[in-house]
Amino acid sequence: MANLPLIMVVVYLAVTMAISFYFVKKNNDSKSFSVAGGALTLPAVVAMLFSEMIAGSGTIGNATTGFTTGFSSVWANWGMCLGCIFFVVFVGRFYKAMGTRYGVMSVPEAYEKLFDFRCRMVLLVVIVLVYGILFSTQAKAAAAILAPMLGVSTTVMTLIVAILFVVVTVVGGMKGIASMNLLHSFVMYLGVFIIAFLALRLVGGPQVLVDTLPSTYFSFGQPDWLTTIASAIGTAFSYLAAATTVSAVFTAKSVKTANRGCIIAGFLIVPFAMAPSLIGICGKVLLPDAAAGSIIYTVAAQLGPFFSGLISMAILAAIWSTGPSLLLIVSTTITRDFYRGVINKDPTDRQELNCTRLVAVIVGIGASLLGMGAGSILGSMLGAFQIRSVVGLVLVVALFWKRVNSRSAFWAMLIGGIVAAGWFFGGNPFGISAFWPAAAVTLIVLIPLSLTNREPVSQEHLRYTEALEYTRKQEQAKV
Repeated sequence: MANLPLIMVVVYLAVTMAISFYFVKKNNDSKSFSVAGGALTLPAVVAMLFSEMIAGSGTIGNATTGFTTGFSSVWANWGMCLGCIFFVVFVGRFYKAMGTRYGVMSVPEAYEKLFDFRCRMVLLVVIVLVYGILFSTQAKAAAAILAPMLGVSTTVMTLIVAILFVVVTVVGGMKGIASMNLLHSFVMYLGVFIIAFLALRLVGGPQVLVDTLPSTYFSFGQPDWLTTIASAIGTAFSYLAAATTVSAVFTAKSVKTANRGCIIAGFLIVPFAMAPSLIGICGKVLLPDAAAGSIIYTVAAQLGPFFSGLISMAILAAIWSTGPSLLLIVSTTITRDFYRGVINKDPTDRQELNCTRLVAVIVGIGASLLGMGAGSILGSMLGAFQIRSVVGLVLVVALFWKRVNSRSAFWAMLIGGIVAAGWFFGGNPFGISAFWPAAAVTLIVLIPLSLTNREPVSQEHLRYTEALEYTRKQEQAKV
């Protein structure tokens, strides 16, 4: 029985790897490899979005913060739900129009078609930086689970996991990842909710939690409401330029499928985020001196070997569904927006496909090794989202305010992005989240520069409306 968790995890990972290898012959061109040929169904879109958004931050991170702080840890994921709604309401049709009119396959490409090449390069840096930060912690998180089971060092296990991430990405592409994520989503939901229910029963029920822990554990505004709101709103705005949600538009069979997938995935996150937090809170009562970073596994171990295996599978499902997806996003972005956009502007399809795979190998190994020194997985995610929120804010203003042009958008994104990154890497001075100063600076730059535009309707906005009209006619023609 002692080896049961290891057996469960090994079998599970073998099944997911087999699913990925099934699609190796189906990825014979760059579009099939990167965006699944634009043919994903609603279940596949929901599973892809949900599993990518949860990751290790939504399982290990939420449980860790639940153990140390309480239920306020859920706001990182609840902000994603808000972001999915924002995306559908404000910018979903923009990305669909850019994809239909110009054949774009990445966020930076869409920004170039609306604005100019300079804005595309700003987005390239932001996307690579943000998703590089998010990806870098995934192999380390998986290694923390697998290393003790296999009796190897965390460093060695991190490298092994990084290699497996690369293999899954290079072999399966978007089709393989989306198919794996259907299984991952089911395992995540089943495993985490079962452990949360049993942990609460083991403690003695909700009243025991209330009687034992400080009232702050049950407050959703920790450490303060200003920080909480910044986390939620910053995450929501960041999703306006998230390759995760944008990929749903490019990979789904239709814009209706993409929109429905975003909304369903967003609302699936709301109850899910509570479960790991509850496990962490129960752990604070059961094992107050335990290590916060591994509390989700420690609590499951109190229930028996089978439940240790089940929670390990759920955590690995969260990580395994996210790591390859993030890696594919980074490698596709670098290929489309740097290799194709700068180095070789007219590559063959085979050259583009090979470049994407090569970048996946380099980034997959390099970022994972750099991520071994990272701190809180949840903190890394929130910081990355604060940086990306700037470009989302500029986009939504540009779509609704006709005066915004390339010049104002470029300087607002560049200066606002520098402030966001500097504030985050500087440790959030004065205890203020990076979103507030970054958003303020972005608007301070964007508004005056846009007002100096002599054209009441910018050429950029005219280009956007033309793409919308073109898309509308294309959709009518299909009917």
